[in-house]
Amino acid sequence: MKWHHAGIQVRHLADAIQFYESMFDFKVEKYLTLPGEKIAFLKKEEVRIELIESGEILVPSSSIHLSWGVEDLEVLKESLIEKGLNPSEGPYKLENGWITVFYEGLNNEVIEIIQ
Repeated sequence: MKWHHAGIQVRHLADAIQFYESMFDFKVEKYLTLPGEKIAFLKKEEVRIELIESGEILVPSSSIHLSWGVEDLEVLKESLIEKGLNPSEGPYKLENGWITVFYEGLNNEVIEIIQ
């Protein structure tokens, strides 16, 4: 078995696409329209996320987060700051040697970056 994607329910699909494209260099892979839903799959390298816009009222959840590994956290962190996205927490150096920093997405999703 291998990982396929993580889904995020969003308020406005176009805004969410723009956020992930401009901040993290994702590209739209595919659009789908289902009854009551507009969906976009975005991909960067082997990472895929599904953005889902529906008529349902979003309930914020602090337990949902995405996490991506990078080779150089500092380079990505500085790039995101230049684009106007500042960390919501961290960076923290963990006991196992990982360095992690957290960001908040447009729909209250937590985005964790680990080196």
